[in-house]
Parts: sequence; structure tokens; C-alpha cells
Amino acid sequence: MRRPSGRRTRLIARTELRRTWRKLKGTTRGALIFLGGGLGISIYSLAIGAGAFFFGGALADSDPHTVRLATTAGIVGLLGLVGFFTLQHTVKSAGEPDAADGLLTTVPYEDAAAGLLAAEVGRVSLALAIPILALVGGLAAGDAGVLVALVALVGSVAVALLGTVLGFSLGLVTKLVANRSAFVASHRASVGAAVSLILPLGWVAMTAVPTVQLRVLQLATQSPLSWPADVVLLVLGTGGNSVAAVVATAGIFGALPVGAVACLWLAGRAWYADPVQPDHEFDADERTLSDRLLAGRVPTATRVVAQKSWLRAKRAPVTVQFAVMPFFFLVYHLQIVILERVVPPTLPLSAGLASAAAFGAAFSLNPLGGEEGVLPLTLTANVSGRAFVTGLVLAGALPGVVVTTLLVVGLGIAAGTPPVTLAVGLSLALVATLAAPAIAVGTGVVFPKFESSSVQGREVVVPSGWAFGLYFLVLGVAVAPGSLAYLLAVRDLFALPVDDALLLGGGLVASAAIAVAGAVAGFLYGANRVATYRLD
Repeated sequence: MRRPSGRRTRLIARTELRRTWRKLKGTTRGALIFLGGGLGISIYSLAIGAGAFFFGGALADSDPHTVRLATTAGIVGLLGLVGFFTLQHTVKSAGEPDAADGLLTTVPYEDAAAGLLAAEVGRVSLALAIPILALVGGLAAGDAGVLVALVALVGSVAVALLGTVLGFSLGLVTKLVANRSAFVASHRASVGAAVSLILPLGWVAMTAVPTVQLRVLQLATQSPLSWPADVVLLVLGTGGNSVAAVVATAGIFGALPVGAVACLWLAGRAWYADPVQPDHEFDADERTLSDRLLAGRVPTATRVVAQKSWLRAKRAPVTVQFAVMPFFFLVYHLQIVILERVVPPTLPLSAGLASAAAFGAAFSLNPLGGEEGVLPLTLTANVSGRAFVTGLVLAGALPGVVVTTLLVVGLGIAAGTPPVTLAVGLSLALVATLAAPAIAVGTGVVFPKFESSSVQGREVVVPSGWAFGLYFLVLGVAVAPGSLAYLLAVRDLFALPVDDALLLGGGLVASAAIAVAGAVAGFLYGANRVATYRLD
């Protein structure tokens, strides 16, 4: 491994930053991200500056334990924030240069890797510049003093750089494992689904659940992550271990070049490694899952469409990754489970409806755009519009019924839900699961999307935001009566003049009627649009 060229590193980093800027200002989505991110950063910066101004002096006068706790919390928060988002960005796009084949035959890979790392440092620096300046300004203008503000400035910059290097290196490790692991290559769908759920939920738990935050902070104060607090204590003159302070300072600043070298080494291994290809032996007599489930029960064309949808999701999970979004609405319930160690009575139905919405959207929310480059072949194939749409509906409904049933029954038993209430909740969730794919087809052809978006470094066609909105609106209206009846049955909000069984039955019948009407309308309209669609 050779030392990177400074000139080429700067040139590559500048090019990457220009590309980022063009993406932000060249598309509506990028402009919204830029404006929304700028507004959020500005609001957080004002809060950070005000907190540093008003409470910095009080913290400086506090006992050593409080100072250590606050300093460690700041280090863990900044390191985790920068590391988490850098890891995600590296795995999705920043971990490999654009036009890699051309670039890596023009310059040594060390220059390319150093340029990408420098560009990532630049992005993080631009994002954190205002919050860090607000923190330093608040401390300097308040009672904490200029010396504490200077220590906060140097420490914040060093921790942010360390988080960037760690996140970048972990992202390259992730890409290397994904390329070289036969297990990951053979189970991409399962691994992708697990990662898509676990990482965001873990991050939400870290940032929103107090007990998780407290436990992480307790572990951090007992680790070397708390040693930089000794620097602050020495500056304040309220104690502190000079040896720990020196070791912490040397460790942070020494880890930066070591981490950079590790990033260069990992880049060489990740970029030049031949991805493992799962061994798919062709067996003419093998019966696929769709054969076992659907052969002889539905027309061949419908079965092939369903099989195509499942096979695409298995080989490229990123194409259906958007469908996990409904599960994030369960965060409030998960907080209750973690904090109170009880299953809320509304969680079984909420989880079932989230599952219904997810499987309904996965294959049906963009029936035309989801075909991508093979759309002309699909439209000219000997497959009717109804057969095509039926295949998409079955692709979402069949696995959705299984998952929804397991979620509702399992959580219902854990929550101690009465049998009648649980049966009605399960019936409502299953009605939604069966109706959701057909509703999604109708909304998807109203708002089709053919333009690709960058997801985890790949160009993928995902459904339109308008299609998402209309889909959730129609599905929400359909399940509203049954959900309201279920809520009134499991929560004693106020006295009702009717029996719970009658209330639940009425809500279920109303929701089923609306869901069936929406599903039939969506199915017929979607099938007609697919059958009559013409390319320009």
C-alpha cells in the first residue's frame, strides 16, 4: 500500500463534493432534503447555543461526576450520530467511487479511497459546522469561559472526525462481508429485511427510549470513552486524572491516522474482491414455491407474475425495502414494551395492520414502473391485465396472511387479549391484508413512477410519494371503523351503550365492506390501465 497523492486526493474529493451539491440542487427531492436539513440544523443549533449559554456555567460549577456524565454523553452522542450516518452513507453510495472501472484504471486505489474519505469528512464538517460553532459560542459567551469553549471546539472536531473514519471503515467492512460471504449472498432477502428493520429500530431506541439511553451511558462511563472528561475536569480545576487525560487525547488523535490507513486497506480489499455468486444449479424437475402453492389453482400467467415478484425480492431486496416503512409506526408501542415490560392491548392489531400495509405495498404499489426495463416485454406478452394484477396481488397477499396471522395471534396472547376481541382483530387485519395489494394496484397506476432513485448505491425505481399517500389514505379509511371499535373494546375510555361483541362486529363489517369496495375498484381500474397502457 502506497502513500496517497495529495493533489489527486484533493481533486477526487472536490469532484465528489461537486456531485453531491449537484444532486441536492438538481432534483426536487434533493432540494427538499437540503432545505429540510438546513432548517433542522438551524433549529438544533439555536437550541445547542442557548443550552450552552444558560447551562454551561452551571455545569462547570457542578461536581466531577456530573461533569463526567455530561461530557461522556456528548462524546457518545456525537460519535454515534456521525458514525451511524457515515456507515449508512458508505454502504449505500460513498464507499465506492462513481465510474469505478474508469477511475481505478487511471489513479491508484489509495488516491481514490483517500479522496472519498476526504469528501465524507467534508460533508460531515459542513453539516456540523453551525452546531459546533453554536456550542462554542454559547460556552464562550456564557459563564463557562473561553478555555472550556476552546476545549469543546477541539474535542468536538476530533470526535466528529473519529466518527467519520470509524463509520467509513465499518461501511467498507460491511461491503466486504456482503461481497465475500456465501451466506449473505445466498440469503440476501432475509439479511436485507433484518438489517432494514433492526438498524433503524435500534437507532430509534437509542435516541428515544430513556432506559436504553441510560444503560448505554452507564456502560460508556465505565469505558475509555469517559476518559476525555478528565481533560475538562483538569481545565475546570475540579479534579481529573492527568494520565487518563493524556491517554485520551493521544488515543483520539492517534486513532485518526490509524483509522485512515485502515480505510485505505479495506477499500483495496472491497473494491478488488470478486463478489461471491451463489451456486444456482438448474433442475428442470424442481418445483418452485409458486408451483407448490399455485400450480393448478390459478392460471399459469398469474403464477409466473407472482413467482417473478418473489424471485426479484429474493435476489434484490433493495427493490422492496421501502415496504418496511409501516412498521416504524410501531415505535410508540415498542417504547411501552421496553419501558413498562408489558404488551399494550392495541399492539396486536397495530402490528397486523402494519404488516398488511407493508405486504400490500411491496409488489403492487408501482405495477408499471416496477417492471423497469422489461416493461415493453410485459406489455406485449401474452398476459392479460387482470392476470398480471392478480399475480401482483397474490405475491403480496399470500406471505402477508402468514406474517399477519403470526403477529396478531402471538402479540394478542402476550397481551392477554380476550378471545372474541382477538378473533375480531385478526379478522380485521386479514381483511386488510387481502385488500391492501388490490388497493395499492389502483393507487399505483394513478401515480406511476418510472424514474429511478439511488437506494444503497443502486439505481432502483421506487413508488411515488403520491401513490404512498393515496394508498395509506384509502387503506386507513377502510380499517378506521374496525380499528376504532377495537380500541374502544380494549380501552375503557368511556361507557358504551352497546355490548363489546356487537361493537366489534359492527366495526368489522363496516371495515370489510369499505375494504372490499376499495379492493374491487383498485383491482379493476389497475387491470384496465395495465391492459390499455401504451408507451410513448
